[in-house]
Amino acid sequence: MSSYKAHPNTVNNSIIPSNMIAQYEGNANDRPPKTPLQQQAIELFHAHQFLSCEKLSLLELSQMKLNLRQPLPKTTPRKNYLGSNTNAIEDTIAMATTYELLGDCANRAERFLCAVEYYRQAVTLVHDYHYTRSPRRTTRSSDDGVTSSWEATLRVKECQALSQTGSIIEAASILERCFPRPRLRDGQIATNDFSTLQSLMLHGHLYMLSNRASDAIVQYRFALAKNPYAIEAVEQLAVLGCADTAILELVDEAVKNFAQERISSVKKSKKGDDTMQTGNDEEDKNQDDAKDNISNELLIPVRDYVLAVTSLHRNQLHASHQHFSKLNNLFPDHPYILIQLAHIQQELGQILGSEQSYKRVRAIDPTWVEGMDKYAHLLFQLRMSRKNAFLLQQGGFLQYQYSCHGGRENSNNSMDKNNMGTCGVELELGQLCADLLDAEDKRPEPWVCLSLYHLAREDHEKSIAFVDKAISLDQQHAFAHYLRGSILLSSHRPDHAVVSFFRANDLQRDIPSYEGLVESYLAANKFKEAICTAKEAISQAPRDARATTLVGLALAQAPPNQQGAGEGKDRAKRALKKAMDIDPGAPRPLFALVDIYASEGNFETCVKLLQDGMDGTGATKESSRTSSTSSHTNTWVKEHGDIIQAKLAEIYTLDEKYDSALECYHTAISMNPHNGLAVQGLERLEKIMRGLDPDDDEMQEEASEEYGGGEEYY
Repeated sequence: MSSYKAHPNTVNNSIIPSNMIAQYEGNANDRPPKTPLQQQAIELFHAHQFLSCEKLSLLELSQMKLNLRQPLPKTTPRKNYLGSNTNAIEDTIAMATTYELLGDCANRAERFLCAVEYYRQAVTLVHDYHYTRSPRRTTRSSDDGVTSSWEATLRVKECQALSQTGSIIEAASILERCFPRPRLRDGQIATNDFSTLQSLMLHGHLYMLSNRASDAIVQYRFALAKNPYAIEAVEQLAVLGCADTAILELVDEAVKNFAQERISSVKKSKKGDDTMQTGNDEEDKNQDDAKDNISNELLIPVRDYVLAVTSLHRNQLHASHQHFSKLNNLFPDHPYILIQLAHIQQELGQILGSEQSYKRVRAIDPTWVEGMDKYAHLLFQLRMSRKNAFLLQQGGFLQYQYSCHGGRENSNNSMDKNNMGTCGVELELGQLCADLLDAEDKRPEPWVCLSLYHLAREDHEKSIAFVDKAISLDQQHAFAHYLRGSILLSSHRPDHAVVSFFRANDLQRDIPSYEGLVESYLAANKFKEAICTAKEAISQAPRDARATTLVGLALAQAPPNQQGAGEGKDRAKRALKKAMDIDPGAPRPLFALVDIYASEGNFETCVKLLQDGMDGTGATKESSRTSSTSSHTNTWVKEHGDIIQAKLAEIYTLDEKYDSALECYHTAISMNPHNGLAVQGLERLEKIMRGLDPDDDEMQEEASEEYGGGEEYY
C-alpha cells in the first residue's frame, strides 16, 4: 500500500504495458508459438519502440496474408474447410498475436479506434480457433462468452480502448456478453472462469460511469474477493455506500482464501517428498497456524484503511481523521495517506495542520498532482481571508465556513502585515500552478489550480475558462464542478450554479456540495428545494454541524408560507442551536442565530450569544463531553476573535449603544488591522455619531476599494 496511487473515477489505460511480458509469454496452452519476426516485434515493444514495433508487425501481417491459401467460397461448409486445412488454421491463429501487437501500439499512440479494430480482428481469430476445437460446442450464436484466457485478455484491451473513445455503454455491454456470470445452485452468482482482477475492475468502472451503482458493487465485490489488497475496489465500494462491516467481511474472506492458496501451493511443491510422509497431523496443524498468522498479518493495515475510507465517505470526518492518523503513524511519508489527511483537516477547519500536510506531500514528491487542487483552494482561502472578512455575511459557500487570515502572520514575524501576507500567498499559488502544469497537464488538478489563481486575481472570465478545461479533461472530477458552481454563484447566476453543484454532489455527496446547492436555491428564491436539500444533507451526515446549519439557514430565509405550520423561525433557531451543540466553535450557526434574534429586535440575546462565543462557553453539556468538537473552537476563539468583536459592535450599533460599539470596533481592529468588516463598520458608526447618512455611496465605494470590497467576496 505504500506505493499505491488511486484514480477512482478514470479508466486506467496505463496498466497494459506493465504486464505485457506476462500477456505475451504466459498462457502457453492458449497461444500458438511465436514467429521469429513476432519475437523481435515483442522485444521492440518492451523497449518502448512502438513505431518500429508497429511497422515490423505490419510487415509480418502482410507476409502471413500472402502465405495463406486462398479462402474457399462462403458457401463452403466451415466444418469441411477446417477439416481439410489444418495448416491454414494454425497460420491464421498466428495472425492474432500480430493483430494484438498492432492494437497495443495503436493504444500507446492514443489511436483508440484503430486499436479497437485490431483487437476485434484478433478476438475473431482466437474465438473461432478455440470454438472449433471445443468438443462441447453446439451452435455459433449460443456461445458468445470468451473461450480462453487469451481471448479474455483481448476483450479487456478492446473495452479499455473503446472506453477511451467515450463509448462507455458499448464497452460495458461487451464485457457483459463476454463474461457471463453463472448462477450456483443456492442462487448465488459466481464470477466467470476467465474473469481477472483487471476485467472486474474495468467492468466496475464502466458501470459507475454508466450510473449503474448496483451492478458496479457486484463487480467490485468480486474484485475484492480475488485480491484483498485491491484498495481501489475498497474505495469504490465506500463511494457507492457499502457498509464498513460488509467490506471487512469481504476482506476477511479474501485473505483467508489467499492464505489457503499459499499453503496449498507450498503443500503441492513438497508433494512426493519421502521425509514429509510422516507426521501428517502435525503438518496440518502447522498449516492451520500458518494460515491464521498470515490472515492476521495481512488484515491489520487493510482493516484500518477500510474504516478510514468508509467513515470519510459517510462524512464522519473526525472518525476518518483518527483512522488516517493511525495509518500515517504506521506508514509515515505516504503521500496518498497524507493527502487524504490534509483534505480532512481542511474541512475540519484545521488550517495550519492541513497546510503542513500539503507541504509534506510536496516535500516527499514535488511532482505529486492528485488532490493538489484542494491545496490550491486552501491557498486561495488564505489569500482571500487577508483581503477582507465578509465571508460570514455572504454565506461563505466557497470557504468551508471559516476564515484563517491571522494564522500565518502569527507564525512568521518577518512578514509585512500590510502587504506581504497577501502577496506571498498569491505568489505561492502561482508557483503551485506552474509546478503542477509542468508535472502533468493532462489531468484536471493543474487547471483547477490555475482557475483559483485567476479567481484570486478577480478575473472571473479566465477562471471559468480554466475550470471548464479541467472538466473537459475529466468529467468525473467533483471538485472542478464544485468550483464552477461557486464561480457562477458569486457571479449572481444561481440557476446555472445549481447545475454544477448538483453534478458535484452526484459524484461526491459531501457537505460542501450540499452547501453550494442550498446557497444557490436560496439565491434563486427556491426555498422549498433549499429546505429539502438541507434535510438530505442531514441524512448524509447527521452529526455534522454544517449540515444542521444548512437546515437553519434555509428555514430562516424561507417565507412564512413555505416554512410549515408558521414555525419556520423557531425551527431555524432549534436547528442552529443544535449545530452549535455539535460544534460549539462553528462560526456560521452562531452568526446566523444572532441575525435571527437581531431581526426580531432581541439585541440582549444577541450580545449574550456573541459574548459566550468569545469566551468559549457556548458549548452545552452534551458537546463538552466530546473532545472531537473542539476544532472550530480552537480556530476561531483563539485566533479569530476579531470577527466576533466586529459582529458584537454591529449589534451594539443596531441597539444604538454607540459607545460600546466604538469600543468593540477598536478592539477588533487592534486584533486584526485587515478586518474589513470592522473598518467599514467603524466608518459607518462615525458617520452616525456625526449625524451623517451612513449609506453614502461615494464613501462606501472608497472604503470597498481600499479594504477589499466585502460585497464581492466569495
